[in-house]
Amino acid sequence: MTYFQRETRELVNLDSCELIRSQFGLASDYWASVALDYFAEVAEQLLPSAEPNEKFFRLLLAVLESLRPEGDSEAGKAGRVWRAVTYFSLWAVRLSGWLPELHACLGCGTVLDDPEMESIGERAFFGRGRAGLSCEHCSRLPGSGSRWELSAASRMTAAEMLQRPVAQLSRTNWDQATAADLRRFLVQQIEAHAERRLVTAPLLDASTIAP
Repeated sequence: MTYFQRETRELVNLDSCELIRSQFGLASDYWASVALDYFAEVAEQLLPSAEPNEKFFRLLLAVLESLRPEGDSEAGKAGRVWRAVTYFSLWAVRLSGWLPELHACLGCGTVLDDPEMESIGERAFFGRGRAGLSCEHCSRLPGSGSRWELSAASRMTAAEMLQRPVAQLSRTNWDQATAADLRRFLVQQIEAHAERRLVTAPLLDASTIAP
């Protein structure tokens, strides 16, 4: 891709563009098209203007590749979407420097689980406007507001995602309920730092697999 940009203008003149791999096949699938819109909106909100970001670019390439169907059923295609959206959200927050500690309470420092031992100790909760997770005691303190639980299974999924590429995740039977609490937590983190609500996030929440 080649383009020309004047210093005083935000828009650029695109001179040429060579299509390496088409994503039009993904756009024809409803589940994938919603995910593509979500990726674009999050990237627009998190990435500084006119600054290259190789790690974020490689993240987008990885999740786009993971969305490509390989003879899957409709449920299988949808499962790829939930896996890709969750993985993208987690790494988008981490690459932006906003991923909080997932193994300790933000309020009192209580260890929620031990990532080295793969053992789960305390229940973990999150709420809109909070920068991280809270133990059950701290989440009930006055002024804490609404809370949601981040399940032990979702915390383990997040830990695995931080260690493995999206194509090598151990779980393969994803559906909309899989790590839904983790996606909500990550979306709240994105919205808190972007200081605006994401338009595409409710579309993912409202999606249901049609027979």
